[in-house]
Amino acid sequence: MDTKPSEIIEAHGQHLKVSAWHDSDDVAQITPLIAFERLNSKSIDIGVQNAKRMGYKIIYSNALMDHEIGGFLKCGFSVKEQLHILRHGLGSSASFREIPKIKIRKPTRIELEEIVRLDKKCFDSFWTMDLDGLRGATEATSRARFRAALYRQNSKTEITVGYAITGLGDKKGYLQRLAVDPEFQGRGIAQQLVEDGFEWLRFWRAHEEFVNTQTKNERALNFYLKMGFTLLSERLNVLELHLGS
Repeated sequence: MDTKPSEIIEAHGQHLKVSAWHDSDDVAQITPLIAFERLNSKSIDIGVQNAKRMGYKIIYSNALMDHEIGGFLKCGFSVKEQLHILRHGLGSSASFREIPKIKIRKPTRIELEEIVRLDKKCFDSFWTMDLDGLRGATEATSRARFRAALYRQNSKTEITVGYAITGLGDKKGYLQRLAVDPEFQGRGIAQQLVEDGFEWLRFWRAHEEFVNTQTKNERALNFYLKMGFTLLSERLNVLELHLGS
């Protein structure tokens, strides 16, 4: 079945988009058309009515700061997932030795398909990304760096074992995505991918970098703390609403 088309809605002075969540036929996402715009409850309610008319059964919000969720709560949404937010000051950081048989470079078109499969191995279904999701992550900021970690099996064969997407906007960096194949974790690949992003951001004179991770993912949290990130007090929230029949 084809994915339902997205709808752009103008309501109460705001523009929002209702679109399928991960190509789902039953789950939609309501997001502001203008990045970082805080939607009010009246425009959200119009979006909910449109999603219901389109046949969706569940609606998710985009990731919102604690102080941004009021409009969704007024419309009956509740928090489904929470994310830690961490910050790095991009000062000098530890250098990591090169890893034998590992190369960091821009992925080819074929390797993008491998990255989608890798992503499904690293994240639960709620957070996985398809090609459109990867494209959206690279387009979320004015500049982006997309790098894959390739493992050389032999003189002719390389396989994709990790990747990172780092964004830059208004002198701020964002680690949009980081994943390493579970079979290759613990070898320093994630550190190399993050450090590659650090150096790129320093080149563009960014002042800081932010990353988020699920509150229940203690391993990822400890990794980022080890990399020099500091944990902020505010969190990100993804909210959900189950629509009646």
